[in-house]
Amino acid sequence: MATLRMVFATLSLDNVFKAVYLVFKIIQNIRNLITYNTINEKKFINTSLRWVIIFLFVMVGLQNANGQVSVDTDPGNLEIVNSPGDSLQNRILFLENIEIKGNKKTKKRIITREIDLQTNVSYTFKELRELIKLDENKIFNTGLFNSVKAELEFAENSENSVNVIFFVEERWYIWPSVIFKLADRNFSDWLFNQNAATDRFEYGFKFDQFNVRGLNERLSAMAQFGFKRRFYFGYNIPYLNKDQTFGMGLSFSFSELDQIDYTNVENKRLFISADSIFGDDNERQIISNTLTSNVFFNYRESFYNTHTLRLTYSRTTILEEVLQFNEDYLGSNRDLEQDYFGLTYIFRRDFRDRNNYPLKGFLIDGRLSKIGLGIFNDINQGSAEALVAYYKPLKHNFNIASSLTGYTSYPRFQPYNNMQGLGFANNLLKGYELYVIQGQHYIMNKMELKKRIFSIEANLGRLMPLKQFRKVPIAAYFKVFFDQGYVQNNLPESSRTTVNSILSNRYIYSYGAGLDIVTYYDAVLRLEYSINALNEAGFFINVKSGI
Repeated sequence: MATLRMVFATLSLDNVFKAVYLVFKIIQNIRNLITYNTINEKKFINTSLRWVIIFLFVMVGLQNANGQVSVDTDPGNLEIVNSPGDSLQNRILFLENIEIKGNKKTKKRIITREIDLQTNVSYTFKELRELIKLDENKIFNTGLFNSVKAELEFAENSENSVNVIFFVEERWYIWPSVIFKLADRNFSDWLFNQNAATDRFEYGFKFDQFNVRGLNERLSAMAQFGFKRRFYFGYNIPYLNKDQTFGMGLSFSFSELDQIDYTNVENKRLFISADSIFGDDNERQIISNTLTSNVFFNYRESFYNTHTLRLTYSRTTILEEVLQFNEDYLGSNRDLEQDYFGLTYIFRRDFRDRNNYPLKGFLIDGRLSKIGLGIFNDINQGSAEALVAYYKPLKHNFNIASSLTGYTSYPRFQPYNNMQGLGFANNLLKGYELYVIQGQHYIMNKMELKKRIFSIEANLGRLMPLKQFRKVPIAAYFKVFFDQGYVQNNLPESSRTTVNSILSNRYIYSYGAGLDIVTYYDAVLRLEYSINALNEAGFFINVKSGI
């Protein structure tokens, strides 16, 4: 049974329904192509194929609207125009001018903010090529462009004076989308831990406007219903001052639930519903709601270092009946409300080549957080977290990647609603997708050795009328991996929060092999076979980069 359970993966049910609908549309178009027999057959075929392709890539784009084209198919190449016949390797070049081409909406200053090259300065060819590549990556990592490519152009009748031209292709910026997904952490969690319950879906509408006013601002709004009813609004302005170092953002969120998890037994969450408390009723009963607002300030002191200060206000309420299941859900005093102001400081040094699927560079992310600033007395909790990730290319298209994450918090007792641990999003070890391992402290290490099998870029041409979707990059990497970690939980065995934990306070690990497929608009598909410390083995499908 364990092996069978592990076969199912952390694939969003949203993608499953999209795939089913896509297959139906493709079959429908194929049937039409077979039965259609007129003089306009060629035109009909082209039209049908175009709309099938549009549907496919818009669906992928809607699911991954935060990203950009992910594959750098020729990372070492630099196009050189009007190059003299002699070798450039030891030549000193004088940079006369830097041009930007292809930006129709994006303001030029947003792009030049990422450029370290300086005009009227001399560089060796090697220095110039390396700086151009770094600037390409920085422009690409703004998330504004499908592709960024630089060209080195020699001035006429000159062997040393050059211009650098950055060609950018803007991405699609307006993303209205339909929400239809599982409320649970992943597909396996829903299928086995929640017995494929049909009332655990979330649906609604979402709107994202990227690059508002051409200044890399982002506007987001969401109305979600189903298992969790949630309304959200957010606006982010990355640069407010002339030097483009200071920015800010704000967000508001309100959610309400008729089902909540209230304890963790053998590292699996247990849920209660309004129906289990009040009986079957046609009317929706809300047993918990949360209001959260954030305002944050960013200071980007250099190309790679960013400081963020975030102020949060949160208010959570529950019905008194919830205390029958866990008296410590919001605190040790049978609390029905939890109000707090929180303050978080984040330092991030990001020196990765591509932030969606990095192959070179490093990332340092440190966070200090305090919830409960003395204004309310509902909670007094602090934490510190640090992540260091390293990526290095090797010979023959091999790469290694490794990350180390550490987390510590106080006090020993923490309300169930505020307990952290491993098991959510990408903060988990491979092979433990069915488990939530809570604790006050944890450490986690992930290591991968991967080999690039291929990396290509197809151009759909006139089959795709939307220019932003014509280029289809795809790359595949075979990998072997080893993950390990330790979660410390200092709560007593009689705690109502964690009962009979089988994975905390012990060394845990997993190992295996897999295939990463990197493609359109930040989509990373991971196919992995893993074995964990409980001797559970199986095949998993995941999305997003593993490290």
